[in-house]
Amino acid sequence: MPRTPSAPVAPALIRWARQSFGLSLEEAAKKQRITTDRLAEWEAGEDAPTVAQLRAAARVYRRPLAVFFLNEPPDDFEAIKDFRRARLATKESWSPPLRLAIRRAHEQQDAAADLRHLLGEESRERVSVEDGSRSPKAVAAGARRILGVELDTQFSWRTEYQALNGWISALENEAHTLVLQAGEISTGEMRGFSIANGTNPVIVLNATDAVRGRIFTAIHEFAHILLNDAGLCDLHDRNGPSPDDQTELLCNEIAAAVLMPAEALLSEPTLARDEGEQRWTNAEIARLADKYSVSREALVRRLVSVRRAPWELYWSKRFEFERAYRSRTLDKKTFGVSYQRRRVRDYGRSYVRLVLDAYHEGHINTLDAADYLGGVNVRHLPKIELEAYRNAAAS
Repeated sequence: MPRTPSAPVAPALIRWARQSFGLSLEEAAKKQRITTDRLAEWEAGEDAPTVAQLRAAARVYRRPLAVFFLNEPPDDFEAIKDFRRARLATKESWSPPLRLAIRRAHEQQDAAADLRHLLGEESRERVSVEDGSRSPKAVAAGARRILGVELDTQFSWRTEYQALNGWISALENEAHTLVLQAGEISTGEMRGFSIANGTNPVIVLNATDAVRGRIFTAIHEFAHILLNDAGLCDLHDRNGPSPDDQTELLCNEIAAAVLMPAEALLSEPTLARDEGEQRWTNAEIARLADKYSVSREALVRRLVSVRRAPWELYWSKRFEFERAYRSRTLDKKTFGVSYQRRRVRDYGRSYVRLVLDAYHEGHINTLDAADYLGGVNVRHLPKIELEAYRNAAAS
């Protein structure tokens, strides 16, 4: 039987597709069910894949087949800043799921701008704190003004999922920020990241994180956007010497001040004590954490900052807090979440509605809409639409 003709593809494109996805030769070859030597020959131009083999490579690298027929590798999206404590010097250490999440965030940011143009929407001003201050108190006050979440509203959320959806809704509708979520990424590698360039900022949360962890991360990343210093975060709270450590610490302080305003917290009956009072029971900590929809660790850390608890209390409970956090990191509900709910969660309710608005107004067709939503099957569109316009606060 004659050999199937080889595809006219440049070796540099095959190598770029693998490297941009973060796979070694061995890992990529195994996923494509070929030998490492065969893949090395393709990348060196000593041999070439067939169209069928190239299609298999496109599936592995999550790239459209057409990209392999370009004359040269396209420019990748600009690498985002890395604020993580255990960051390495280059982005080559990023896992494939993290790379995909960053790529999707950039693609959705560009797509949202295109869709708004099709819908005739006016360009939006970039969200910012009016006086350009980097004071945690001033930035937090500005953030709450932008988000428009009143304390009565915050305290009315009965579950942590209502709180998460409430803050996300404020970020999307009041701060004009796309809020996406990504799974299959370890929280040890990424708690969240943000993209601040342009007028359509993006926040991406780790969908496997604990719910209250995602709430804190969402506001932490919003702080990065307001400071115009966005990037990839693990939310470490270390007062280290580097500017990046200082920025992470500042964003943590801002997030805590947004979620637990000092004036409101100090008016709580259990805080009407002398500064540094140590008599905090687990029940009191849990009650306040539930009221503000934050973790117990975040609550105690905030009590320290407003001088209503000593550092000794925080450090004495740190191990307990970390153990509780690890036990809740993987969102157990993910396994029972419907396909359409997961799609709306990951792509963001405001973005999905933008796609559907463009579709219903005739600016894009059914196949375009499916493509904007990550290549979903068109038969899922009606259920996705129902989910996108469902009352999110009820979940």
